[in-house]
Amino acid sequence: MIKKRSIIFIGVVIVFMCLVIGVSYPIIINNLIIDEGPVQSDVIIVPEGQEYVRAYRAAELLHEGFSTSGQIIVSPIDKATVQGYKEFWVSQEQIIPETKATSTYENAVITLRMMEEHGFDSAIIVSSDYHMRRTKLIYERINSDYDFELTYVAAYQLVDGEFVPCEAGEDLQYVANRGFWNYWGYLLGLYHFFNL
Repeated sequence: MIKKRSIIFIGVVIVFMCLVIGVSYPIIINNLIIDEGPVQSDVIIVPEGQEYVRAYRAAELLHEGFSTSGQIIVSPIDKATVQGYKEFWVSQEQIIPETKATSTYENAVITLRMMEEHGFDSAIIVSSDYHMRRTKLIYERINSDYDFELTYVAAYQLVDGEFVPCEAGEDLQYVANRGFWNYWGYLLGLYHFFNL
């Protein structure tokens, strides 16, 4: 009797989770992109994924004067990433390097701490379009300890010489689907246990 109830309970939980995921999929996938208008801020932060579109968009904002310090925090940074920024006319002096983060969660924890250490009060967070909902979720959670003014600006995908959103085209659908599953992982706080 107890075994039968356990099986029924597990079945109900599985059906419920399938319904939640099924209903949430079109909602989340159609709202992955958060792209706020840039506002002048103390610094630009790039949770890096070694994607040139992030470096390009951050450099564009820097050159347009949106970083009052004239600096970008790049998290994490390595030689290849530095080279990408140089290609967009960002000097090494304009980059505040961070080398330890291995996930978006760690990007948020470390870069917001760096903002506090540098005396910054505001930042533009630049990431890939498909990554922005998760990025905003975790930055807002960590920012509850600081209360910085954060603005979220998306970097779009470069396809055939044009910047397009991640859901434009079959080749980018995989990226959008991955963004959906990663968002659920962050929503449930799984970043405490896994490197998402």
